Amino acid sequence: MDIAEVLKLADELLFTHTGEHLDHLQETILKGTLQGQKYAKIASENHLSEGHVRDTASELWQALSDVLGEDVNKLNARNILEKIIISNSGSIGYLVNGNKVSICSKQKRSPKSSPQSKPTANKPYLDIDNAPEITAFYGRTDELNTLKTWLIQDCTRIITLTGIIGIGKTTLAIKLIEQIQTQFEYIVYRSLRYCPTIDSFLTDILPTFISPIIPNTLDRQVDVLLKFLRKHRCLIIIDDLQMLFQPGQFAGQYKPEFEGYALLFKQIAELSHASSLLLISSEQPEDAICHPARCAIATRNKYTRCLKLTGLGEFAKQILKDKELSDEQMWDTLIEKYQGHPLWLEITATMIEELFAGKVAEFLAYPALVLSNSLESQLSRLWIRLTESEKQVMNYLATQEDAVTLSHILQEISHPPTDLLKAIQSLKRRFFLEDMPNTIAASHGENHRSSLLKINPILKHYLLSLPSLPT
Repeated sequence: MDIAEVLKLADELLFTHTGEHLDHLQETILKGTLQGQKYAKIASENHLSEGHVRDTASELWQALSDVLGEDVNKLNARNILEKIIISNSGSIGYLVNGNKVSICSKQKRSPKSSPQSKPTANKPYLDIDNAPEITAFYGRTDELNTLKTWLIQDCTRIITLTGIIGIGKTTLAIKLIEQIQTQFEYIVYRSLRYCPTIDSFLTDILPTFISPIIPNTLDRQVDVLLKFLRKHRCLIIIDDLQMLFQPGQFAGQYKPEFEGYALLFKQIAELSHASSLLLISSEQPEDAICHPARCAIATRNKYTRCLKLTGLGEFAKQILKDKELSDEQMWDTLIEKYQGHPLWLEITATMIEELFAGKVAEFLAYPALVLSNSLESQLSRLWIRLTESEKQVMNYLATQEDAVTLSHILQEISHPPTDLLKAIQSLKRRFFLEDMPNTIAASHGENHRSSLLKINPILKHYLLSLPSLPT
């Protein structure tokens, strides 16, 4: 008996009884059952827990039992459905009256029953029209593999993808979609660039998953979303999370009107499901769900993880090659000066093209870093988000030749130590400060665990290039 025909019958029966078609997991379970697979194998192949598969299968058998008026289970499902097909051979559809299955020539079907609109294992539903287009992609193989492992093998519920603005977070996420889309039923991309309220966000995203008629209260909207995430394997990418945070406050603190997002993320992290949420932010969120400490303990908590992006390293040379810059022997120096940061290098390479005829050596002949107007404007926007205590720390570090210890900063800056500690922690969450190994203490055989702190070189040059250090 053709498995596709059996699946079609089960779908018709379920739609008649519930108004809903077989979802992807139900279809996968039924197909596996028809092929004689055990629940454990079905779960393993779809990266789900066996318990979740058993529960979903039990609901499916019960629904079919209710339609047909007889007990349907894993052992007899194939025989029962095949008998119905044989007895109605030659018919076009199936009509259920009471508990009897009869022949009908024109069965009413909902628009969703079209195979083209229904997500399958090889063709998920993609709602990514608003995602930016990738024009170039360099390196990031290790980062892609890490994200794929967390999403596909570990079913991590929330991943926070962080790094300073322009480092390539969104580009990496879009590339990731290309490589893993067959592992999910639904993939959705949304940007928070225009700061939608949690109500607006849910009202916008829910029609992707359910009918246009959505609940009119926030609690019900959240319930519907969470139920869908349990029932279907979804990947929701939320970009520009930093737009929800308060400027002039320590990093990662939600504005009061956006605290509903933090509550939603908490529920998604704590709920048992196989869906995933990928948060993209240039500031590390302060809440416990996306806490930076989870970057270090990712192996101990597979449900919430953090990946910090840094420079491209050797792969940054492709940017300079695409710009057709000369003096290839000087490329490493240029990349090091701009820390392999793709956007900063792209901006600088354009300036070298326009002002130095593409000659890297002539550009590097200037003793100091050269920042374009575009780059200075970007750094200025970052600066105005800082607190006064953060600005004091940055101004002090900009005047230091070498990295300094935390205790040195506390001694030299006239400010309450508690506030300075918070400021330093916040600057690290903005990726403005770098931890450096304390090689001096190590060379003297000291057990010195405190690291050295160093300001981002580009930010340092930006501050020093101004007429006076800004406040």
